[in-house]
Amino acid sequence: MHSLFEEVLSKRDLSKAGMLFSLDDKEIEDDLSNVLKGIHVIADTDDYESNDNDQSVVEICITRVTTAIRETSSIEKHARALVDLLVMCRKHRLMQTAKDEDSPHAKIVSDLMSCLFMYYSKSNVMQQAIPAVVQLLDCNNYDLCQSASSYLSLAAIDNANLLASHINIIVTSVIKGNHLLAQVLPQIYLQNPEPIHEHLAELMAVMEEFEGTERVYLIQLFGAVAKKESRLLEEHIEKLSTYLSSAMLAPLILTAFVDLALTSPIAMVPYRNSVTAVVEQNPALICQTAQILGALATVDEEEGRKSIKYLVLKLNSAEQTMLPVILQEIRGVGLVHHHLLPPIMHEVEKLANSGSSCVRLLIQQIREDNKKYLGEKEKKSVSSQTEGTVTIITVGNPPNSLHPSGTVSIKHTMLSSSGAESEHSLGKASSGSTVRLANDSTNSPTFTMSEPSFCGTSQLSCSGSGESVRDGVQMFCEKHLSKIKSFIRKLNASIPLPVKCSVVNGKNKRYMHLYFMCGHQGHQCLYKTGHFMLTTHLAKLWVHLMFLSVQANAPAALSQRDADVSSLKACWDALKGERNSSFLTVVTSSFPTQKDQLALLHELHEERYFDVFELNAADMLWACFLCNHPEKVSDLLHNGSPQITGQLKEKKGKWKVFKRWKTRNFTLSGGTFTYSKSDSRKETLPVSKIQSVKALRKGIRDIPRAFEIFTDDQRYVFKAKGQQNVEQWVQCLHIAVVRSHHNPDDSLWNVPQRSPLTPSSDTRLSLRALPFDTKL
Repeated sequence: MHSLFEEVLSKRDLSKAGMLFSLDDKEIEDDLSNVLKGIHVIADTDDYESNDNDQSVVEICITRVTTAIRETSSIEKHARALVDLLVMCRKHRLMQTAKDEDSPHAKIVSDLMSCLFMYYSKSNVMQQAIPAVVQLLDCNNYDLCQSASSYLSLAAIDNANLLASHINIIVTSVIKGNHLLAQVLPQIYLQNPEPIHEHLAELMAVMEEFEGTERVYLIQLFGAVAKKESRLLEEHIEKLSTYLSSAMLAPLILTAFVDLALTSPIAMVPYRNSVTAVVEQNPALICQTAQILGALATVDEEEGRKSIKYLVLKLNSAEQTMLPVILQEIRGVGLVHHHLLPPIMHEVEKLANSGSSCVRLLIQQIREDNKKYLGEKEKKSVSSQTEGTVTIITVGNPPNSLHPSGTVSIKHTMLSSSGAESEHSLGKASSGSTVRLANDSTNSPTFTMSEPSFCGTSQLSCSGSGESVRDGVQMFCEKHLSKIKSFIRKLNASIPLPVKCSVVNGKNKRYMHLYFMCGHQGHQCLYKTGHFMLTTHLAKLWVHLMFLSVQANAPAALSQRDADVSSLKACWDALKGERNSSFLTVVTSSFPTQKDQLALLHELHEERYFDVFELNAADMLWACFLCNHPEKVSDLLHNGSPQITGQLKEKKGKWKVFKRWKTRNFTLSGGTFTYSKSDSRKETLPVSKIQSVKALRKGIRDIPRAFEIFTDDQRYVFKAKGQQNVEQWVQCLHIAVVRSHHNPDDSLWNVPQRSPLTPSSDTRLSLRALPFDTKL
């Protein structure tokens, strides 16, 4: 320690303390930590509060130390000594005197905080300072507490993760009345959300005590909760709706309501009028309102009618820039309730000559949707004799696969006229869309996967020149890599991602198949050797998500020259007639919106994906019914094979209008499905001839009342005694069919073929997903 500092501190010589400022900053830089330790000794004495001389010496020395730290930029070197001194002061009285003057130790704390938080962007300094300053939130000095709150708010800009570990103390301080600290909560919520969830009701209750911008911070916090765990806000919707009259708060509240409506539309139904009333006061909020009404339309037909009526009415008064959002929601309502489109088409057509290309495009899409649902345009199915190119993409890391995680492999091959698959048009209504079990072992040889070539670097050489190439994809990924990873991590909890896709040539267009696998692949797995396959009409969205998934699993930013990205690009380019934009535009566009995600979920629901799979929350993966519910195996399987016996009602009759239910005894055992006739004869349908089984219900979430069985050319309708019996029959039949399709040579299924069951008169072929009636 410099001799002058040593003399001033050891002798408490105030007369020489002023000479400290004559010393060169560089000369004393290495001594500053020791000086702080000397100050620590003086300030930690019992008589310090009553000793004016010592207080003056300490005040001058601290000023000289903090000045030198600032001038020499040596905060990292001395941060520990500063924090130790601050912690020591917390043991002494910090409360203000009767004259509202700070205590001597409170003055030291103020000076130290000012010095430390000047460097709030230095994480190594904040790692030491934040834990000590957070403890001051409980001190009995209001001004010191407010100062600590201001400094912590500043630190939250670059150190939200450090503050998040102290969120319990912060939340408690806010609830007790520290309104200034509320601005920190939205910044640190995502890093540690649980304490916020636990105190949500208390935060909602104290919101009335907040004013102006302080209340804005709480609304921002509730908006963040709505995005992450909207169900927690359902009981507080009424409270939030009371603030919709505030011009400052209404936009934030409506944004939170959008997220609430998308996940829990039923909860938002009672507040429809409150939401629409906001637009009358502030027409600029029509976009959020339109999104909320679009979500409410999914509840039932009546809500859909109310929503589309309101949205069409607003087409005449909304500004040009807001029309695309309104039209998009109108189209969304039409996708859910098809018959609501025709009555409003004349109002929509009035905008057909709009100057906005976006508006014209949306109107054209609504027009095409209307034509499709009216049956005015019947698209041709693809002939099984079609020749063309097949492009197959594999994404992810399926179990038992040699492919590295995040790889995409591709192979082009020509389909022979005998080996091509027969595909149904994507343009048909959902009841006629094609979904089937995909079994790799039974597919045409043209579907054999080539060995993947995965490039672990995001920069490749061009033409052997060794020159590094950076393209638009790579620059996009470098900029948004963390956001991509976060987006996919969150998305996986609501939307399953395919492990493979294929593009098949038809006569007039090409089609994309998606292949989904079971994430568990357990011993009794339904899809242990195959995939659940569906034909999609949302190829652009799925390609975008597959790209984001590959990037999220890659260690570095990918470029178009990486093997996996170039393969996915080839798949997109193969969709002739489906490309309205380039591959680069697709993968570098904004992440799929909530509306896009709802469309994907709607497609999966329509194709009965969620009857077969459900999310295993513990492992965060999508698995089949038997893997998620192994306890039901013993109820459904006997000696390893599905077996069930009981009475079923079959719908019989030559003419559809005269069909009646006939009750018979049915038995599913091994590979046969039989029933006994009145003359003791048995009719048998080999399970191997069953293409699919489908539970019948009015809505996605309604309980099943009956079920259908489809063969190559027949359709059977059966009814059981109750919901539980329907589920058992469907589950057992599903297991039998899956095993039959995946193991056609297994002796278990080699049974003599007998006369089939008498079919109903409706022989329309409908290859649907094999359903499980699991709880969504």
